Amino acid sequence: MAGILGEKLQEKLAERANDITTYVWKGPKVNGVQEEIKLVDATFEQLQKFYEHCEQMLYNTDSKYPGRITLQKIVDDQIQRCRAELLIRWLRSEKHYTNTSCLEDLRTIIHNNREVLNNETIKTHPISDVMSGLPIEFERVPISLVMDACLDSLGQFDNSHLTLSFIVKMGLWFTNQEMQKDLYRKDPTTGKAMNRLEIVSKELRLNPSIVLKVSDTGLSFAEFRSMCRLKRDKYANLTSDQLRLLSNKVLYRFQDQCAKQAQQWLDKEEEIKKVAESKGWDVTHSIDA
Repeated sequence: MAGILGEKLQEKLAERANDITTYVWKGPKVNGVQEEIKLVDATFEQLQKFYEHCEQMLYNTDSKYPGRITLQKIVDDQIQRCRAELLIRWLRSEKHYTNTSCLEDLRTIIHNNREVLNNETIKTHPISDVMSGLPIEFERVPISLVMDACLDSLGQFDNSHLTLSFIVKMGLWFTNQEMQKDLYRKDPTTGKAMNRLEIVSKELRLNPSIVLKVSDTGLSFAEFRSMCRLKRDKYANLTSDQLRLLSNKVLYRFQDQCAKQAQQWLDKEEEIKKVAESKGWDVTHSIDA
């Protein structure tokens, strides 16, 4: 019986998903009010405008307002730059390999393999193609970024997309050390242990309106503090802990959020195209074209 009911539910959901009369476009909120319009009631010009808005939300290359798919690529580059900086630090500490000697060796390898390696191909060839024995997290870093790291030319890490609201949304999960010592305080009046989230908020001087939460997938207090205090700076000036936290956890989580948002816009584009096709319209060409 459960199987039959499940199939019926799936059929109903599929029907609804393909019913173009249920597709809605929601405008921006103005004074707390959000206007809605059924896509089947929209004019050709409106559908075209809606479609172009989706394209902007996906592919806009404006540095202040990048589209979600554009931003995913930016973040992937940031991950690799963090790892390039970590790699040369690892080479210095573990292999006693200086930036200069690493750069000279890579230039020699490129010169001796000119038929395969050039200024363009080193942007995609991973460092593991020319250097063995590396920790697995460094193997995919492009050769060009390792060379940039050797020259302190990785540029600045732009943290503008890692907003405080995103960091807060990740939540907190305290370590035993933080639970039992670092964040343990007694209320001077009652003598009872104080709420650790309140302690975190006060220590970091967060706005009282910001609601912190505990999550078993969240950041430790040390990690949370590190991200809250993160500023735009050169990759070479970030601490190794910051670089690892960004490249192994935070930036991947942000990419996941971007992917979900991108899928929502892609789905909306498909709805717009379905409605337009039902009317014999093609709204995928630019209004200015």
